[in-house]
Amino acid sequence: MVQLSKRTRRSITPALVLVLGAAASCTGMTCDQNKKESIVRMNAGVDAAKARVSDNAEKELEAATSLDQTNHLAAYSLGQVYAERKKWDKAADAFTLAVKNNGDDPMYHYKLGQALFEAKKLDAAKKELDRAIALNKRLFKAHWYEGKILAAQGKYREAANEWTETCKLNPGFGKAFIDLGRLYYQWDFLQEAVMVLQNGGLYARDADDQTNIYYYLGMAFDGLKQYDKAADAYLKAIETQKNNIEARLQAGMAFANKGDKDKAKKYLSEFVKMGGGNNPFNVQAAQDRLAKLAAE
Repeated sequence: MVQLSKRTRRSITPALVLVLGAAASCTGMTCDQNKKESIVRMNAGVDAAKARVSDNAEKELEAATSLDQTNHLAAYSLGQVYAERKKWDKAADAFTLAVKNNGDDPMYHYKLGQALFEAKKLDAAKKELDRAIALNKRLFKAHWYEGKILAAQGKYREAANEWTETCKLNPGFGKAFIDLGRLYYQWDFLQEAVMVLQNGGLYARDADDQTNIYYYLGMAFDGLKQYDKAADAYLKAIETQKNNIEARLQAGMAFANKGDKDKAKKYLSEFVKMGGGNNPFNVQAAQDRLAKLAAE
């Protein structure tokens, strides 16, 4: 279970973006023409990537790696560009080349593990993430992906341990709180789910993460039949993201369960008017509850 001490919130770095190095140079008698040209093309690719001209970035960085297979900076930058464009198999190939030429960099192993995970090559991904963590135990996203792999393999306790570590390393990263809270909820460890998700609500930075944290917190309180707290959590989810349609449904149900007919009608009606998330079953459930409230 995650336990975070009360302290001033730390400034947390946002989700990883393109990490592209400064322009490189090539000097000395041993630097052949291909290596020189590789660096020139790499620098052009880096500039294009920074300018978000992705096609040019790919072209230049592919040329750079072709000219010099040992240019791990070019390979890493190419992998980043592929990853930005969700070309995960190509990203994995590029990061593999980077790792081959600089195997002691934990970020290279982490990015390769991420690409392999997204390409659904879970065993290979875990191997790279294990290596990344061995080189730098504080790579919180490597622990998070480890948890996702372990959960996919049915190793839920091990997954919980990895997500707990993620939460401790970076409390501002809300996705780990969501995954861990949902796991406890599925296990029917509702008090543990509440504790995890309440901590997530205190620390998570991203608005999408916050709305999901409060939504699942409401679900946990519902499971405990604490409808007042459930309704409050769903309202926080709506406050964080006005377009959280499912939270309106659950808020309406929670208010109905606690006997507040007016608010129940308000949120159930809003859910129906907003299209019910294109889920006919949930729309019918909301309409049935509205009809029951009208008849009471």
